[in-house]
Amino acid sequence: MNNGKHDESTKGTAFDSIRETRGSLTLRTKTQRRPVLLAGPPVLALAAMGPGRIAGANGPAGGAGGKVPLDPTLRVHPYLQYGAHSEPGRRVRVIVQKVSRGASSQAIAQAAGAPVLEEFPFVKSLVLEVPLQAMDALGRNPNVHYVSYDAPVQPHAISEAALKTTYTRTVRASSVWNSATLPATGRGVTVAVIDTGVNTDHPDLAGNYLLSVVVNPTTNGVLDDYGHGTHLIGMITGRDLLGRYLGVAPQARVVSVKIADKKGMARCADLLRGLQWVYNQRATYGIRVVNLSLSSATAESYTTSPVAAAVEQLWLNGVAVVAAAGNRGTAADACWYPPGNDPFVITVGALDDNLTATLADNTLCAFSGRGPTQDGYAKPDVVAPGRRIVSTLASPTATLALESPDRIVDGNYLRLSGTSMAAPVVAGTIALLLERYPGLTPDQLKWLLMTTGARYTGQPDKANLIDAVAAMKQAGGRLGTANRGVVPNSGIDPTTGTVLWGQAYWDQAYW
Repeated sequence: MNNGKHDESTKGTAFDSIRETRGSLTLRTKTQRRPVLLAGPPVLALAAMGPGRIAGANGPAGGAGGKVPLDPTLRVHPYLQYGAHSEPGRRVRVIVQKVSRGASSQAIAQAAGAPVLEEFPFVKSLVLEVPLQAMDALGRNPNVHYVSYDAPVQPHAISEAALKTTYTRTVRASSVWNSATLPATGRGVTVAVIDTGVNTDHPDLAGNYLLSVVVNPTTNGVLDDYGHGTHLIGMITGRDLLGRYLGVAPQARVVSVKIADKKGMARCADLLRGLQWVYNQRATYGIRVVNLSLSSATAESYTTSPVAAAVEQLWLNGVAVVAAAGNRGTAADACWYPPGNDPFVITVGALDDNLTATLADNTLCAFSGRGPTQDGYAKPDVVAPGRRIVSTLASPTATLALESPDRIVDGNYLRLSGTSMAAPVVAGTIALLLERYPGLTPDQLKWLLMTTGARYTGQPDKANLIDAVAAMKQAGGRLGTANRGVVPNSGIDPTTGTVLWGQAYWDQAYW
C-alpha cells in the first residue's frame, strides 16, 4: 500500500516490432508507425579539403570559386574528389573499403603507392595516407568498394546554459559531459529501470530509449499509467531539445521493465520476475546497472529475503544495483526493508540541494531513511539530490499527474520528491563511469562513489554526496573494493514467482 503522496507530484503504445532503417528506428506499434532518431556515435566532422561546398555532380565548389566536375560513378567521397582538383598534391588519410575480404590490401596499397597503415577485417577496410591526386586511380580499382575521408571525430558538447534543474550540477555530472580529459554522457551503457513502465512517446526519451518489457501480466501493457517510471528514466537519460531538462547520463540506453499497475502497486513476486528478466537478458542488452526505486512493505533480513538474493545474484554477475533508502526518516526500522537493506547494493538517501549547485546550502531531507539495518549495516551508502526534482511527465492522465496537477511543469514535466528520485541520479552517474571504464565491477563502483563523495552541511552519518568528477578521476587510478568480508544471502539462486507474502511499493514523500 502507498504510505504517502509524491512530493510536487500522450500515452505510448505497445511495440510489435523494432527495425533499424538508415540511422533511425521505426517503431511499429499496434496503432501507428513513426521514426525515432537514434543517439548514435559522435558525428564525423567531414571537413572539406578547402573552404568550399559541394552542390552536386557539377555544382559549384568553393576554393577558387569555379566549378569542379564531380563524377557520381567514381567510388570516392565528393570531398575527396573536390580536393583532388583543388589540392592534388596534398596528402590525406583515407579509409578504403574492399569489395571482398579476399581482395589483397597490400595490392591495393601498392597500386596507390602507399603502405597499409591499419586494417579492419570486420568491415573489409584499410587505412592509407595518399596524395589527393591518387583518388581517381583508387576509385576505379576493381578491388575497391569505396574511398572515404578518415575524418576527425567531433563529440557533441552538451550545453548547460538553458538548464532549469540543478541536480546534475550538484553531483557535477554536467562537468563530466564536457570534460576536456574524460568526457562522458553514458554512451554505450544500458541501465535497467524496474518500475511502472515508461511513456515511449515522450520527446525527451525517444532518442536514447531502447526497450520496454512487461513482466506482470495484470498490468495494462507497457504504458506508464502511474507516472513513476517515466519520471525516473528522464532523470537518467532524458534530453530536452531546448536543453532545459537533461538526465545525468543523457546518452545512456534504458531498458524499462514494468512490474506495477496504474496505482504503482506490485508484489514481491513481480519484482523477482523483473530481476530475473534483467539477469537473463543482461548480456543481450549490455545491462550494467539496475535502478530500484522501491522497497518491500515487509521488513526482513537480507540473509533470508528472496529479493536480496536476486539483487545479489545480479551484483555478483557484474550488474550494479542501485536502491532507494526509503522515506521513513529516522524511524527505528527505516532501513530494514529489502532491497535497500542489503549490504551489497548501493543504497541512496535523498539530499535537498535547495535548487542550487553549491554545497553550502545542502541538507539531508527529513524523510530520507537512515540508520542501521537489522543486520547491523549502516545505510544509506551515499546520498544524491531527491527533493523537488523536475523530470519527464508520463501523461496528463497518469495517476501522479491527476493526484497533483499543480506539480506539472512546462506542460510535459512533473516535480516529485523522495529517495526514489535520488536513486536514478546515482544510476546515471554509474553510467558515466562505465562509459570510460567499462571494466569496473559493482564493488569497485560502490567503493568509488562512497570514497570520493563530498561532505555537506549538517551531515549526520558517513553517507557522502556523490561527486561524478572526483569519482571519474579516481577511476583511472588506484582502486579499492567495497563489501569485503560481507556474507552473501543464503539463497543466491532463488526461485521466482512464488513469493506472494509482501508487496513492493514506490517510495514517496510529502514536500
